[in-house]
Amino acid sequence: MRIALLAVATAALVLAVSSPAAANGRFPASNQLVFSPSDPNLVVLRTTFGILISHDDGTTWTWLCEDVLGLPPTSNEDPSLGLTANNTMIAGISHGLDVSPDVGCNWAFAGGGLGNQLVKDVVVRPDAPHTALAITSTFSADGGADGGAGYGQQVFASTDDGTTFAPSGAPIDPAAIVTTVEVAKSDPQRLYVSAFRGIGATRTASLFVSTDAGGHWTERPSPLDPANESAVYIAAVDPTNADRVYLRSEGLSRLFVTGDAGKTYQIPVTLKGQMLGFALSPDGSKVYVGSKEDGLLMATSASLAFTQTSTVRVQCLAARGSELWACSDEPSGFIAGVSQNDGQSFTAKLHLNGIDGTVACAADAAAAVCNGAPYQSLCYNLGGCATDDGGIDGGGAGDDGGPPVPPPPPRSNSGCSAVGGGSAAVLLSAGAIAAIALRRRRGAPGARGRR
Repeated sequence: MRIALLAVATAALVLAVSSPAAANGRFPASNQLVFSPSDPNLVVLRTTFGILISHDDGTTWTWLCEDVLGLPPTSNEDPSLGLTANNTMIAGISHGLDVSPDVGCNWAFAGGGLGNQLVKDVVVRPDAPHTALAITSTFSADGGADGGAGYGQQVFASTDDGTTFAPSGAPIDPAAIVTTVEVAKSDPQRLYVSAFRGIGATRTASLFVSTDAGGHWTERPSPLDPANESAVYIAAVDPTNADRVYLRSEGLSRLFVTGDAGKTYQIPVTLKGQMLGFALSPDGSKVYVGSKEDGLLMATSASLAFTQTSTVRVQCLAARGSELWACSDEPSGFIAGVSQNDGQSFTAKLHLNGIDGTVACAADAAAAVCNGAPYQSLCYNLGGCATDDGGIDGGGAGDDGGPPVPPPPPRSNSGCSAVGGGSAAVLLSAGAIAAIALRRRRGAPGARGRR
C-alpha cells in the first residue's frame, strides 16, 4: 500500500519542502480510503502528510499528524490502515502495529509478539469486523527455516477490536517476502497471502492459500514478468466466491484474476500507469481499476471487459454500497470524491485546502502533538486550511510568528462540487506543477479497495 511522491511545485501552490509539514519531500497526495464497518459517517483518508478523519461522511475533515504514530518527519512510510467494528483504528508500520481505541486521539503499540515487527499489511475481516489480522515480514540473520538469514512472517489476529493480538496459524516460508494478506468473506477459514522470491531475472511471485485459517499454507505461482514487474499484491477476494481472487502487479501494472484459488489466471487488463486504484462492488458484480495516466476503468466481473468511464487521475479507489470513492489530485477537481454512477462523474468531498483543523481530542491526548505549530505549518504548505487553528488562516501570522498565509479560495455553500470525467474545475493550473515521481513502498501499489 504505499506510494511515495517527490514533486517540485511552482508559484501556484506554496510548498516548502524544508518545512516540517513537507519535510519528507513528498507532494501532498491522498492514497487510501477506509470506511467504518459500523458508522456510515466515519471515513478515514490516508495521505502523504498524515491521516484525515471525517465524522460526517466527508463534509468536514480533521488532521492527524504522522508524529503521533511515531513516524519521523523525514519518513516516506504510509501505514496500512484498518477500522474495526467499534471504530478502533489500527495502523501497521515498520516498527509495530499501532492501535487507537478512540479514532486517533491515543495510540499504543500492540503486544503479543508484534513489538518492533515490520507490519506489511492489515485487514479487518469483512465477515467478522471485530476481528483484525496483521502480517509481519521482519528480516533477521537467523530468521530462516535452517537457522540462517530469512524473514519472520506470521499472521497475527485480534478478535477483540485490537485490544490483544496473538500469532495465528503457521508462519509463511521465510525465503519468500510477503506483500499483502486478505480474507474471504464467504469462507471464514480461507486466507490468502501474496509474496515474491528472488531478484532480477529470477524473481517469481506466489499466492499462499490456506483453507484452515492459516494452519497450513499451499504456495501457488502467480504470473510475473521479472523484466517489467517486481511483485504482486492482492486487490480483493470476491465476497461470494472464496476461490475468486484479484491481484495486481507492480511495474507493468496488470490485473490478474483467478477463479480457482490461484491454480490458473486470466489477465483482462494492462494499464499504462501504475494501478493505484482497485475496487470491487460490495456484491462483487463490478470491478473498478485506475491510474493517474489511464483514468478510471470499469467492467462487470462476469465479462472483465474494461472500458474507461472517467479521465479522473486515480490514486485510490474504494466502494461502499452504491458509491465509488476515489483519491485524486486537484487537476481532477478533488483530493477525495464520490461517484453515484460508476465514476462517470464525481462530487468533491475534499480539496487540498479543505482541512478543518486537527482531530478533536482531550488536551492530554497523544494527538495533541499535532496542534499549534505543526498544524500551522501544514496549512502554510497547503496554501491554507478551511478553518482557523491558532490564527493560521485569514492571512494573519501564526502563533509561532511565521509568515502570513493567504486565505484559501472560497468553498461552495455545500462544501462540494460536481466533477465530470476529465472536465474538472482545476484549482491548480496544468502548468503550475512540475512533478518528479519517486516510488518507495512497504506494501501494495496504492490503496487497494479499502487500502
